[in-house]
Amino acid sequence: MPVPTYDPFIEPLMRYLARHPEGAVAREAHEAVAEALGLSEADKSERVPSGLQPIYKNRAGWAHDRLKRAGLSSAPRRGFWKLTPKGIEVLTQNGGPFPVELVDRLATEFVEVRLRPEAATQEDRVC
Repeated sequence: MPVPTYDPFIEPLMRYLARHPEGAVAREAHEAVAEALGLSEADKSERVPSGLQPIYKNRAGWAHDRLKRAGLSSAPRRGFWKLTPKGIEVLTQNGGPFPVELVDRLATEFVEVRLRPEAATQEDRVC
């Protein structure tokens, strides 16, 4: 089975992070989501075209990116992921499997949200 696109990673990633309210190391989240999706060792060995990263880790990273853009998770430090109160609320409201519409919305609706503020222009800088 090929590794799925990033959207199926969203729900298992949120559920894993909910079980770790203080946050979790991204590497552990990658493995937990791969297990939840039933990825085999062969699936996990597939790499992105550059060969630098396993596809499943890349897809989990994209899922987390979308959750951050939606305000449902954060990365308080590099390689450490945590649900926000809003993310916990969404999980509480969706106890069973996520509706397809919710996953689609999370995967596509927040793409334009900037995660970092734009660099200050020369006029905006304070000397």
